[in-house]
Amino acid sequence: MPADHQLSQANLDNPVEIIISRTFAAPRELVWLAWTDPNHVGCWWGPAGFTTTTHSMDVRPGGAWRYTMHGPDGRDYGNRVDYIEIDKPSRLIYTLRGEGSDDSVSFRTEVSFESIGENGSGTKVTMRTIFPSAEARDFVINDHGAVEGGKQHLANLEDYVASMSAGDDHEPPFTISHVVNATQEKTWQAWTEQEHLRQWFGPKGSTILHATVDLRVGGMFHYCMSHPNGMEMWGRWVFQTINRPDKLEFISSFSNASGEITPAPFQGLDDFPPETWTTVTFVEHAGKSRGTVVTVEAKPFNGTKVQRDFFTAFHGSMQQGWTGTMQQLAEFLGN
Repeated sequence: MPADHQLSQANLDNPVEIIISRTFAAPRELVWLAWTDPNHVGCWWGPAGFTTTTHSMDVRPGGAWRYTMHGPDGRDYGNRVDYIEIDKPSRLIYTLRGEGSDDSVSFRTEVSFESIGENGSGTKVTMRTIFPSAEARDFVINDHGAVEGGKQHLANLEDYVASMSAGDDHEPPFTISHVVNATQEKTWQAWTEQEHLRQWFGPKGSTILHATVDLRVGGMFHYCMSHPNGMEMWGRWVFQTINRPDKLEFISSFSNASGEITPAPFQGLDDFPPETWTTVTFVEHAGKSRGTVVTVEAKPFNGTKVQRDFFTAFHGSMQQGWTGTMQQLAEFLGN
């Protein structure tokens, strides 16, 4: 973690304002580009689990950005940004309002990009959002989770800017997000406790016949899953990061009953990577339905180019399987 890294900080002292700031280990020209270029902004914009579709974007005083945010709970939020002032690369001022069925939100935002650190190697971003009344501010806090959403918004920007700084052009990871109607702690327990995993883990129609969990770094979740066609499959997770109740990281593999790594047992998966690095995060949902956003991100671990390409092409099939798995998790947690 960079030395100048700082988690998002919120200030609510003024009853008609929300001020959120965060520092980044990247020059402000790069952070500005991520915020104002249509090729970049849609890749990170919004709270955790949200995706963004840009309909049009004209970044100039008097110009507008029209876009739809897609929440992990299935809700869509139409928005329009109207640019008032643009002082590249230090300051943006714009108004934002909802469009379509969600037109109850309207406010003015001033974003500053302050160059910090040695030779301008870092950037401090401050978002100052101003509302027409205290009631309007409280509405977006209580109804839309604006404070937590703003923090996640800047956290997403940090992750994206880090990938830009590293020049990442490798294959995209598999990613899926889902909202469950439960607290982070309860969701964490569902993912880490043996008796819970047996009840929901796996695609629709599958059953866990065997499960053991050794929840420690280097420990293993070892399981046997029966598929609807009667086939039995063994698998394992070897835990790498355990940050309760926010984040799990593990290396997942197909295995045998002894817990040893084996090739994929399904026909046509000869080039599937033998190991994948999986990250699961649990964050508060900054949307109307509340709950917890569960995001699973997976990528090959030490795979060959052929295996990485195969994994990328297999994303669609993984989407189907994980969609059913997430639905079973939601049902288990009472959705």
